[in-house]
Amino acid sequence: MIKEDLNKPQNNMNWKDIKGLIREELNEETNVTADNTTFIMRTGVNKNPTKLGLKIQFTPKDGALDPDTKARLAQVLQSKLNQSLQQFRLQASIDTDVPNPEVVGFMIPLMQVKNMIVKAIGGSEQAPEPEVPSEPEIEDEF
Repeated sequence: MIKEDLNKPQNNMNWKDIKGLIREELNEETNVTADNTTFIMRTGVNKNPTKLGLKIQFTPKDGALDPDTKARLAQVLQSKLNQSLQQFRLQASIDTDVPNPEVVGFMIPLMQVKNMIVKAIGGSEQAPEPEVPSEPEIEDEF
């Protein structure tokens, strides 16, 4: 879908059009199978400022899985993802903030994607920025 729309003359494309195309592509559902289980895969962008990155979520097509099966399939999916992503020096980690308990979620940190792009255009990779712990809020005692 994006390939066809990006073939439009550049002078007819504006940033809003490009953002819409990217959003459509990210939100498009895809069926994938891992270890004889079919999932609906969704991708998106994590909006949590402390966990910026690409998110990948797998929802079992046949409904909820028991916890042991879900854990085993999460390992299978993570292994397959990381084997494929290794060539790009990307690594998916399990996303523990998935609100739906039946979903198996992963996240690729935005810094990894940034480093991949920088390296692809001939720059040098940047070290990940250290997370600075926020200071606890002090409440008034009165």
